[in-house]
Amino acid sequence: MSFLRQARYARKEKPISSYTPLVITMSYATLPAKALTEISLTAALWLSEKHAANYLGNTHGGLLKLEDKWYVFYHRQTNRHSYSRQACAEKLRRNENGAFLQAEVTSCGLNDGPLKGKGRYEARIACNLWGKDGTGRYDGPFPKWRLRNHPYFTQDGPDREDSGNQYIANMRDGAVAGFKYFAFKDAAEIKVHCTGSANGRLQVSTAPDFSTLCADIFIKNGSQVGEKVSLTIPDGTYPLYFRFTGSGKMNFHWFELQ
Repeated sequence: MSFLRQARYARKEKPISSYTPLVITMSYATLPAKALTEISLTAALWLSEKHAANYLGNTHGGLLKLEDKWYVFYHRQTNRHSYSRQACAEKLRRNENGAFLQAEVTSCGLNDGPLKGKGRYEARIACNLWGKDGTGRYDGPFPKWRLRNHPYFTQDGPDREDSGNQYIANMRDGAVAGFKYFAFKDAAEIKVHCTGSANGRLQVSTAPDFSTLCADIFIKNGSQVGEKVSLTIPDGTYPLYFRFTGSGKMNFHWFELQ
């Protein structure tokens, strides 16, 4: 079950009938339904924030119909506070009664399907981001200090509408960036661009628990720029997760699938 990230709306069957209140949930913070029967709501809310798939804050969501398709538009936070925001969108699906199903947060946006399993992708399109100790809220007190050891989206220079160079900063030991989804076919190699002061490995997997590895990329003195590494992944549609293990801190700029 997901909660905390909700867009509320209402609909009616006829102009003179009553509205039926409904809600769209976003898959930011997820707990098994069984957990809600075993712990208090307060504890469930705390756990969902601690184990969310991204850092939390307001999202100010809205609905839009484009031709015959519905989308939810919202924003997430950058730069470790509530007032730097990045716009996002997800396609919506409906059940047999016409109600909107839960919207999964992905990297696909308005792509209307999985991204191609070949080509270069900027790290800023990550839809999942967490640190070794989970996530947290940006709209609480002193977020930059409180989350100082956590990864975050940022850019060189001030916020701006164009010519941005956004990337993921401050990836320390155990930090994970996830991207959903890619349609892979004959994938064989991967290369990444990283900067910073880190020494260690950037592991790549299709599973958020890294139960299997698709690639293992060595990071030395914070740098890895374009060296090709073997990528083992079957044909099909999968997410990709990147986990840094080591010392220091790393900035993740882009990766390329070949």
